[in-house]
Amino acid sequence: MLALPPPPATPAKDAAVLGLGGYPHLKRVEIAGRSLHKRVRNAARGRSLSMESNGENDARAEAKLKEEAILAKYRKSIKGKNFVNLTMYQQLGLTDVMFDATPEQIKKAYHRVLIEHHPDKTLKDENDPNYLAVQKAFNTLMDPAKKRAYDSQCEFDESIPSGNEKIKQNLVGKVDPKAKVVDFYALYGPVFERNARFSAITPVPTLGDDETDIDTVQEFYNFWHKFDSWREFTHNAEHDVDSVESRDEKRHMMKKNEAQAKKLKKKEYARLADLVDRAQANDPRLRRVKQAAKDKKENERKAKEAAAQAIIDAQKAAEAEAARIKAEKEEAEKKSKNDAKMAKEKLKKAFRKVKKVFRELTEVVDDARVDIEETEFLCETIEMDAMEALVKALGGSADAVKPAGIEEVVTVLTGLRGEAYMAKKAAKRG
Repeated sequence: MLALPPPPATPAKDAAVLGLGGYPHLKRVEIAGRSLHKRVRNAARGRSLSMESNGENDARAEAKLKEEAILAKYRKSIKGKNFVNLTMYQQLGLTDVMFDATPEQIKKAYHRVLIEHHPDKTLKDENDPNYLAVQKAFNTLMDPAKKRAYDSQCEFDESIPSGNEKIKQNLVGKVDPKAKVVDFYALYGPVFERNARFSAITPVPTLGDDETDIDTVQEFYNFWHKFDSWREFTHNAEHDVDSVESRDEKRHMMKKNEAQAKKLKKKEYARLADLVDRAQANDPRLRRVKQAAKDKKENERKAKEAAAQAIIDAQKAAEAEAARIKAEKEEAEKKSKNDAKMAKEKLKKAFRKVKKVFRELTEVVDDARVDIEETEFLCETIEMDAMEALVKALGGSADAVKPAGIEEVVTVLTGLRGEAYMAKKAAKRG
């Protein structure tokens, strides 16, 4: 055995005594690596190592409590339910985010709930339905194509309004007060919002309310008339392609599934078209615009008819005025003829009276120079005015002729006879 040397009496500070069989009297350990960088960083932030350790412990404790709360909520959500029949989002505890779940959230949720369903935890074998359901949910939701196919049919209400509901109208039409009426926006708004999740174009316009301007309303319906849906129908297809190994059989199954998916997609677009058509037919805002256009058209029609009627009335008035003028003219002409006829009759009567007086005058004249026959001829040929003037000159009646006027009568008659003779002779020559 070797003897150890005695320690020095006064060792130097912070010195290590080494030698054969010796040992350090005082040793200082220096930190290095990550620990050194951590201490330097904390020193720069004004922290101590003990403070950092306490903060980390608190953070870990808080995170642990949060995880336990999430797991407790998850256990409560699946308690008493048939786990296999739950949606994949419910199986993974992603009901808060559902279709918007990111791959990171899906992965984190999977590792969280796996604690509850792993065979090591449940003491069941690896064929446990719940464990297999969690695996399937994870594999499906982590694959973008499979997730889209699953989201296309997961928890979706395809129902739409019938279009025959009694819609409460503000300004258009009247609704039977005894009939049950519904608010258009409360009925159709949620349906459009529900279907908007499948839109390949975002953001999706909303239905709006009764105060939405008509241009925005038209844009909304134009969007839905051209709606581009990413929804597909390949999830739970009729033929399981992965279950066969034959390439030809697999190709045949794929074609069958694609044909079925296209058929369902066509049916989906027909359903959306019915939704848009029924909404447009019942939209109070469009009804008001339609009614206003109808009223405008009706007013224009009435104005046009009124203008045409005014023209017809003017024509009728003109025709009536022309007829009136014509009737008045005819009446005036008739009256004129009647007056002329009456005047002629009156003239004839007067002429007969004058001739009578004239004859009487000639009878009074007892003179050979006065021929009665010629006097009669004179009565037929002498003008009325001349005869009246003669009668007036002779006193107006036979009784008024005095002997002194006989010569005058004879002279007048002789002159008239000569004139009548010349006129008669001229007429014969003519």
